[in-house]
Amino acid sequence: MKKVITAVVALIVLVVVIIVAVSGCRPYDKPEIVTVESSQTAFLIPLDGKTSDQKEFMSEAFLQNAKVATKQIQIPHRWLQEGRVPSNGRYIPTMRLVIVERKPETREWTESPTTGTSTKNEGIIAESKESIGFMARMNCSAQIDESDAVRFLYRYNNKPLSEIMDSEIRARIESTFVEQCSKLTLDDILLKKDEIMKNVRDNTIQYFRDRGITITVIGLKGELSYLNAEIQKAIDEKFKSAQALVTQKNENERNVSKAKADAEAVKIQAETIQQQIKLKELDVTQKAIEKWNGQMPQYITGNGGGTIFNIPIK
Repeated sequence: MKKVITAVVALIVLVVVIIVAVSGCRPYDKPEIVTVESSQTAFLIPLDGKTSDQKEFMSEAFLQNAKVATKQIQIPHRWLQEGRVPSNGRYIPTMRLVIVERKPETREWTESPTTGTSTKNEGIIAESKESIGFMARMNCSAQIDESDAVRFLYRYNNKPLSEIMDSEIRARIESTFVEQCSKLTLDDILLKKDEIMKNVRDNTIQYFRDRGITITVIGLKGELSYLNAEIQKAIDEKFKSAQALVTQKNENERNVSKAKADAEAVKIQAETIQQQIKLKELDVTQKAIEKWNGQMPQYITGNGGGTIFNIPIK
């Protein structure tokens, strides 16, 4: 019996030792590897540091120094003790990897779910000086260049470019376009669409270039659509009339060109006939010369020296 108790106590002690030994071991710190793609720019930002060091945090100079060129990055960890037992804790990162995605984004802002990027009505609504409302369809493409990744991250705290296009970029394009159109009559808007869009591009491209975004395309898609059905009908009729005049003008020009071509053909034909007649005359003359024996023809003359009937002797 005494031996049994001793064995049980020994077993208990062994279990306790094993438990203590196991509980005193920290878990394995599994490496955290992140791959940076070719269209991405990575920044490794410290998460630990003194409060006095935070004055430079997230400045452009700070981010420039935090940019990493390698394509595979291991995130460093440290042990965070969360209890009295040595193994009671976890590994936490000492640095945060921020990735800026630089791939281009394109948007088609239309009212149609089949032609636009979104299924929502995203046409740009504007008014002329006479308060005639109309809708314009636009497209836009933007990207982040490698050299601008620092500026973009500083300005937008790594928001996706797609989100910025749907909000800030679209809003600026819309406000600039609406402001331009409100100063012009409808006829002027139709005549100066290129000038209006140039102003929109110049304003928008420069604004976002200073924020690290390169806008490569801003343009109108198709014709303007008028919100008033009667105005749209009148515009359509006017367009049809204009097209009919252009068609008639082209037809008249074709008829004039055909008449000129026919006249030219007649002239060339007449000149060809004249040339053929001259060639025939030259041919006849040549044959007469070839038959001439070199003597002048003799004529029967009267006593007065005049020819009688101008009949040659031979």
